[in-house]
Amino acid sequence: MRGVFSLSRPRAGGPVVLWGGAQPSGSLKYLTFARYLAAMPPGSRGLVELSGASSALALDLLGRERGLPTVALTDAAGATYLRANGFQGQVRQVDSMADMFHQAQSLEREGWSWPRQLTNRAMVACVEAWASGLRAQVRERFPTVRHVVCGFGTGATLVGLTRVFMAGGFTVTGLQPAPGTSVPGWRTWGAQNLGAEDLFFEHQPRMVLATAAPAPDAFTSLLDWARRQPNPERVLVIAHNAREPDSARA
Repeated sequence: MRGVFSLSRPRAGGPVVLWGGAQPSGSLKYLTFARYLAAMPPGSRGLVELSGASSALALDLLGRERGLPTVALTDAAGATYLRANGFQGQVRQVDSMADMFHQAQSLEREGWSWPRQLTNRAMVACVEAWASGLRAQVRERFPTVRHVVCGFGTGATLVGLTRVFMAGGFTVTGLQPAPGTSVPGWRTWGAQNLGAEDLFFEHQPRMVLATAAPAPDAFTSLLDWARRQPNPERVLVIAHNAREPDSARA
């Protein structure tokens, strides 16, 4: 997947940014789910997922590309976010995680495809598939970069990036929301996990998680964290749905 990534250094001496918003759905999740859906058996009635952020937006576009409807199961904040960001499928606002799982299971029994992103370990390999091309591009264009930071959601992106980049001598950090705050698509592992079923569970002891400082959005949190590091110019920020401003283009 060389050539699909938008990379730049917005500020001299600052971190490099991977602008995930350059992807067709406006998120790197598009690459992950495109890989996953490529192996989906034919005959699905549609796509359903527990998501109020980038995953739902990516599945919505991928579903439309395949002529399939998409249902997003989410809370009130997620419903607001999806409607504000162009989601064209059906949004079902659900009050509890248990009810979300119940509704997804019901649709799955009716023939809908449910990627089960929170528990599906196959998602890690889907991330690795595009991460290897990203690492090659970073090495070529920004050879001094040695550290990668991304938001922590399901954990699939963090684990996939860690596997690929650590093999090349990089370190990788997953960023969680600041205490008492929420970030669309992010979670706090200690308070929001599914135990042993969680795809991140077996990897957690080997992963590096950090906590963001309060910020208005995920991208600002990532940039602030990177700029506070001893050598910010050696950091690559994985901005899942940020778009590169004209001023950042080389």
